[in-house]
Amino acid sequence: MIAVDTNVLLRFLFQPVDTKNPKWQVDRAQATINQADKVFVSSIVIAEMEWVLESVFGCTRQEIHAVLHELASNAKFQFEDWAVLNCALLDYLEFGTVDLSDCLIARTAQKVGAATLFTFENEKNLGGLPIATTIKPT
Repeated sequence: MIAVDTNVLLRFLFQPVDTKNPKWQVDRAQATINQADKVFVSSIVIAEMEWVLESVFGCTRQEIHAVLHELASNAKFQFEDWAVLNCALLDYLEFGTVDLSDCLIARTAQKVGAATLFTFENEKNLGGLPIATTIKPT
């Protein structure tokens, strides 16, 4: 098994070739992943992917969700915690103002037994998740 960073995985998935992504990097990402038996993808890589796909590529939540589910359907890829990621992706679609990274934080906390995740995020953001409670001034 190998592990890949976000920049390798993005070049594998999208093959963007420009001055920031030279062809040799795209080719090496393809070869590295294609030659591996298994590829580990951490939750941090998933969170970074969401940010890049949204802010750089302009993808919608539905498109990001579809990309991540397509990735998950490939048996070559192994995720840090698929159950947490799957629940976080569902939250990401349901709660339109919550970042995927915040959904991952909340679902990871819930998995380890946290009854509540306290945050200073406003209620429209992370505080909109059922497990999250926004701390407000007294």
